[in-house]
Amino acid sequence: MGARRPTPYGEAVAERLAMDLVRAGVVVVSGLALGIDAAAHEGALAGGGLTVAVLGTGIDVVYPAANAGLAARILAAGGTLLSQFPDGTPPRRGNFPRRNWTMAALSDLVVVVEAAEGSGALITADAALSLNRTVMAVPGSVFSALSVGCHQLLRDGAGLVQNARDVLAELQSPSAVLDDPMRLPEGAAAAPAGGGLLRHLSDVHPVDPGELARRLGLPLPEVLARLTRLELEGAVRRGGGGYLRVQRRTRGCGMHGAGAG
Repeated sequence: MGARRPTPYGEAVAERLAMDLVRAGVVVVSGLALGIDAAAHEGALAGGGLTVAVLGTGIDVVYPAANAGLAARILAAGGTLLSQFPDGTPPRRGNFPRRNWTMAALSDLVVVVEAAEGSGALITADAALSLNRTVMAVPGSVFSALSVGCHQLLRDGAGLVQNARDVLAELQSPSAVLDDPMRLPEGAAAAPAGGGLLRHLSDVHPVDPGELARRLGLPLPEVLARLTRLELEGAVRRGGGGYLRVQRRTRGCGMHGAGAG
């Protein structure tokens, strides 16, 4: 996740990280914005992997329009366009912070590449921390305003990213919430993001999301975000007016940067 007007360095880093991560089996989640988001999606496509674009508009409104071709290629490669907004919803300013929370909920780990102070990528990082996700950041030039947000995150304890190996190592550690490279050990499949929720699902009787929210004592939007993430990972499926549990999981990494939206 990162800046809409990145430096060539930031764009190259995002693309290379995404390419290396998908080759290790990670699903890259980003926001289809110009700049770092687009570079992350491009890297995932170049690596022959899967990428998920979370929109701040209706699913039928690709924004920015300049990325319509990229959106089409994501779908053609087996990836996903995802939106929490009704069809026809235009790009309103207030949609994008909500979209950033959804990206954080769908990801097991968030990597920030080039974020100016106060950027949308930092909203995603804050959301990730609130949801007990791991946050990592790529360091940049001390002369660049686009490095301020990443350096703040690093100063506050975010993990340092120099290459995909750093991300993969974190994803495979006991503290990581799932989502990323090289398949995690079998026992780690039901990590915190879905473990409690999955215990309330069966593979026979579908359960309504509203009922799940009541059982778990969680807001419905949070439950829906978790269900969507689990559905993308292949751990649950829709059927009979609710959700059913299935036996399969993968991992995903969110990439974002300054001013994304």
